[in-house]
Amino acid sequence: MRELLLIENPHSGGGKHWEAAPFLETLRQTQTEVRHEKPESPEECVQLIEETEADAVAVAGGDGTLNPLLPTLIARQLPLLVLPAGTANDFARSLEMPETPEELAGLVSGGEITAVDVGYANGKPFLNAASIGMTNTISRLQTKERKGRLGVLSYAVSAIEAGRTARSFVASFEGGKARENMRCIQLLVGNGRFYGGGMTVHADATLTDGLLHLYAAVPRSMFGMAALLPFLRFGRADLAPEVLCDEGTEIAITTVPPRHVFADGEELTQTPVRFRVARRALKVIVPRKETT
Repeated sequence: MRELLLIENPHSGGGKHWEAAPFLETLRQTQTEVRHEKPESPEECVQLIEETEADAVAVAGGDGTLNPLLPTLIARQLPLLVLPAGTANDFARSLEMPETPEELAGLVSGGEITAVDVGYANGKPFLNAASIGMTNTISRLQTKERKGRLGVLSYAVSAIEAGRTARSFVASFEGGKARENMRCIQLLVGNGRFYGGGMTVHADATLTDGLLHLYAAVPRSMFGMAALLPFLRFGRADLAPEVLCDEGTEIAITTVPPRHVFADGEELTQTPVRFRVARRALKVIVPRKETT
């Protein structure tokens, strides 16, 4: 790899989770030329990727930093090196990325390029999981100040706060394995394996299985929601009572009343929403798998 474009979001994770110096110092020992940029907006990031002649793009940021870059990365088919510098870093976790800057720099010459699935909600791409309901309230409560102050614990604090105010809605599902109508407090459509700071979409979900994984939970008391959390944490919503689980390459959802759809920490669209998965749409640089 002759040239690498490094895009750093200095505000990700409250600015506490990334130091570029060790990454750059390790790369200086190789033949890779690095262009290091710190753009102030997603639009500037997109322009850098559109205009670069580099062989790959490294992004130091969280899932919210990555999301607006997806259309351009996919269109240009530039390999992406994810440098986990956000609060949750769920996409990096799904890719099993190392944590230290030195190990991450080592992937530029010692990793491998593969391709992973990308989810779409009404034509807008996402990496991890799209949610409707209670977790959307959590996303709105996850301010920069709260994430910077509490780190990953901010998700638990916001979840408790959201549980007090969440309202149920009626959802209709098409696609997957069955049609269904039910009253929900929370539903999720996952592309990757992790979301929400390490919650598991489904025990069998991967970024290359070509499937979207759905769960929908009925309204519960605060005690009932607390009892449900271990099932959701470890991706076994299918074992929890009164939870609908489904999967498919396309899933359509209508809600009454209409609801916002969040993914990768950002608001993407609102219901009615049609989800689909694009197989192997995004090139990524990941640790080389050992062979026996």
